[in-house]
Amino acid sequence: MPSDRFSGLVASTSANFQIAPDVQAVSRISDHIRILKAARELERDQQMDILRALSRRVELAKSAVKSQSSPSRRDHTERMLALDREKFALAKTINELESAYHSSETTLARLNADLERLRNEDVLATESSAQQDSTILLLKIYRSLGVSLESDDIGGYSKAIVRSQENNDMHVFNLDKSYSNFFTSNYLWDMM
Repeated sequence: MPSDRFSGLVASTSANFQIAPDVQAVSRISDHIRILKAARELERDQQMDILRALSRRVELAKSAVKSQSSPSRRDHTERMLALDREKFALAKTINELESAYHSSETTLARLNADLERLRNEDVLATESSAQQDSTILLLKIYRSLGVSLESDDIGGYSKAIVRSQENNDMHVFNLDKSYSNFFTSNYLWDMM
């Protein structure tokens, strides 16, 4: 009878795992990053066009000054300084936009790495595959039932902490190799 209850519990627990909202959220984030990247590239291109136009204006102004017969040196110098200041301001804006663009690329790469890691760690998506690690599945089932296992720093588990949801109690059970798996599972089940 305990195995029937356990298999029913496993079936109901696995039915409660839903990853579709997480996958959709990651997809939305990727879409937002792609849109942001396109907008920043467009803005950078526009700033570059403005910089090119201003550079042409500077060159035209220089040639116009040379071709005029009696230009005022002071006016010419002030005009050139103003155009140079505008040119440097635009160059600074372009540098800031490029920095923001690189930051967005880094964020996108990090999010893509997180997405790939989540896809690789997704236990439920690969539940039917032969590579399913039974230890991870058992730990997830135990955690969903309110049982936390404490590591003994040598690759095993030394304690099980059971949180009873019915009476809000917490029990600590020392995992000893002398107990059988059957006894341990029945004892933990009774404490829940």
